[in-house]
Amino acid sequence: MQSGRNTVESAKESAADAAASAKAAMERAKATAKEKGEKLTTRDPMEKEAATLGKEQRKTHAELNKEEAKAHNEAARRLGETGGPHPGYETRGTEGQEYRTTTATDTAPATGHEGYAANSRYPRGRNPPSY
Repeated sequence: MQSGRNTVESAKESAADAAASAKAAMERAKATAKEKGEKLTTRDPMEKEAATLGKEQRKTHAELNKEEAKAHNEAARRLGETGGPHPGYETRGTEGQEYRTTTATDTAPATGHEGYAANSRYPRGRNPPSY
């Protein structure tokens, strides 16, 4: 069972890392688009240079967020493999944006789905079919 748990933790880490990489790629693309827009709206070479520097800063920030999220996800996988308290997986955004951390309780509510009894796949008041 332990190897199955390791496989699940590894898959969760891979999915969280892929999400962090996709988020970083999106932030890099937004930085490039913003730089091009700023360069088009000005004639001043200093402002164009400032736009380029701003783009590089945003791209670096996106990469740092991605690496930080990957490090967190690796730590979460290691804790999950050892049976320790699970901190969850995360995908970080840019400044001013919240980041999402998921835990095991996010995917399986303890109270059951609306209209269904807890720990049951049948609606409330209905019994499983008898064979």
